[in-house]
Amino acid sequence: MFPSSLFNKQRAQFRLPLCLFSLFILCTPPPHENAEPKLSGDRLPMQTVAPLPSIINVPIKMRTRVIEEMLNKQLPDLLYECDTLTLGMAKEVKIKVRKGDSIRITLQKDELRYEVPLRLWLQFSFTVGAFGLTHTEYQDVEAGITLKFRSRMFVKNDWKMVTMTQPEGYEWTSDPVIKVRFLTIPVKLIADWLLSGQQKNFCGLIDKEINNVLNVKQLLHPLWMKIQDPIMLSQDPKLWLRLTPQAVYMTQLEGVEGTITSSVGIKSVAETFFGEKPECAKRDSLPDFVIPGAIDSSFILNLYSEMNYEAASELLRAFLAGRSFSSGRKEIIVEDVAITGMNGYAVISLDLIGSYRGRIYVVGQPVFDSATSIVTIENLDFDLSTKSIAHKTVNWLLHGIIISKVKPYLKFPLREKLLESQLMVQKMLCHSSLMKNVYITGSIDSLSVGGVQLTDKAIQAIVFARGSLLLSVHD
Repeated sequence: MFPSSLFNKQRAQFRLPLCLFSLFILCTPPPHENAEPKLSGDRLPMQTVAPLPSIINVPIKMRTRVIEEMLNKQLPDLLYECDTLTLGMAKEVKIKVRKGDSIRITLQKDELRYEVPLRLWLQFSFTVGAFGLTHTEYQDVEAGITLKFRSRMFVKNDWKMVTMTQPEGYEWTSDPVIKVRFLTIPVKLIADWLLSGQQKNFCGLIDKEINNVLNVKQLLHPLWMKIQDPIMLSQDPKLWLRLTPQAVYMTQLEGVEGTITSSVGIKSVAETFFGEKPECAKRDSLPDFVIPGAIDSSFILNLYSEMNYEAASELLRAFLAGRSFSSGRKEIIVEDVAITGMNGYAVISLDLIGSYRGRIYVVGQPVFDSATSIVTIENLDFDLSTKSIAHKTVNWLLHGIIISKVKPYLKFPLREKLLESQLMVQKMLCHSSLMKNVYITGSIDSLSVGGVQLTDKAIQAIVFARGSLLLSVHD
């Protein structure tokens, strides 16, 4: 048996570490479970800032000489032929009507006036009989005439061109009388036949070709598709412009100083994005247009300046990681910090050690200061999971001590990105080529704050840049 004194001594030696271990366990608060943050019921989801649409002005201009060239190319050389024509006393007359010199077009407001030079070829046949014998002779005759037409034009809101062409008389460019052997055929007969019998054919032919040449929908469709592709404004850093068209306005065609003009306004949402190419859902077909009193030339560009949560968290770590806060005999140290978004609110997670070990969440509302271009987090409070902590040793956290200590560091400057995107956009607006024969020109006149919001990936400030934007189409 052991001596009692030795046993008591060994028991005392064993009791001291046990007491210290028990004291450590009792005095060390248990780690708080890293539960997901929960918003209180009075924090309704924050409304997002809707981008503002505006009008992209697209003046349509087409010089009459271009229409003349296209019309002359498309009209066939042989316009009409007949082998059984009757002119006065002459029967079985053959005729061919060919295009002469170039068609000439002039403008008077909403009317096009045409001069159509034609070359006529006529063949007359004569049968002569004597002594029981017959003999048929043929004589060819050529003449020139210029027919005149006027055509009123307008575009229906479904993009169909409507033209109403009427004859306006004629002018002979050759001898006014055609002599064939012993017959004299007044050219008025031929002119009357051309203007009355063939009026419908010529008017229909001109209307068809004018509709092909002045196909406004076909002219605009490539532009409509092109502007829906995100446009890279800068390679380093990557900055994109996305135009999302919503509707189309258009004024009627009219003639001004030898040019057919119209104003097309494309109502669209214009947005800028940093980083990867933004997604776009293309709208293939042009919608029916609306005829306005006038096209609004003002333009709004939605400038988005973002700081992703990784960058924002790094900024917070630089200020808060390793920093200690105390209240009386209580002290905690911020081991890590991060920020993310939930229903439009900012959620700041703080990993703490010291008098309390674990993760807590602070929730706040983002506010954008237009004077400094800084986003701050206001109206801070703990989330429900943090408030539900029942351990008495952490009650002191809930008296605003942590919030008051952390709040001064919740600032995220965006001025540099705003200025950067503004300069890039302004550079892009200096007569840049969007596609072949299409140029984009504009300017930014003023900036106004649209708001701030927290997306799934970033803190995003929205600034409305007001100015003008013009897409010019060169023929």
